Amino acid sequence: MSEDHASAIVIGGCGGIGAAITERLVPRYQTVATFAVNEQRADALRSRLVSQGTIEVLRCDAREESELGVAFDAAQALGGLRVAVHCVGGWDYPRLIDLTVAQIDQSLALNLKSALLVLREAARRVEDGGRVVLLSSAAAAVAPARQITYAAAKAGLEIAARVAAKELATRSVTVNVVRPGATDTETLRTGTSDRAIQAMAASNAMRRLGEPEDVAGVVEALVVADMGWVTGGVIDATGGLN
Repeated sequence: MSEDHASAIVIGGCGGIGAAITERLVPRYQTVATFAVNEQRADALRSRLVSQGTIEVLRCDAREESELGVAFDAAQALGGLRVAVHCVGGWDYPRLIDLTVAQIDQSLALNLKSALLVLREAARRVEDGGRVVLLSSAAAAVAPARQITYAAAKAGLEIAARVAAKELATRSVTVNVVRPGATDTETLRTGTSDRAIQAMAASNAMRRLGEPEDVAGVVEALVVADMGWVTGGVIDATGGLN
């Protein structure tokens, strides 16, 4: 799988873990990174990385197939599409007894529907021998209280990736999932108490929160050419979560 004139796309690639992944890929691939809301942060990322390679940043709501189509078109225009990464997600903390249909729909659209649409576009567009990686969450395995929609959606993402791995294997396209634990990002810090963050940090063997770079390193490892025998996997990046 030659990287010459190859492109990559990182859906949700401008903040937190996504930005760290984009930073790993830009020196290796001509890269499109998408953002949903924070244009200023996306522009700052582009300015920081432009000297390292080709990077374009685009606004994209990953729940909308037309917007995803535009983003994938942009990546293909840069070169043969070899890598597609889905790094989209968000959570709230509904009590089961109070769960609303709106909360269900919103969480499934953001965390699962977007992943299914990215898998579809990747299946149509990623070249033979390419790499597809989706970001899940330790919530899919731990099933924490008050994260019923988020945990269910991420568990569904993991199963969808396994199905996709089987369908795309005939073209030597690998599909894998990286499952981060609690990672020190702006999203985590917003709305999470210091006490809860301390508990998260104490729950893994490393006794700290993960850093975005910890997760990005795993993604980078999965997309290199000689990882073609690893597919349909879920790789923990949790620091040894208990």
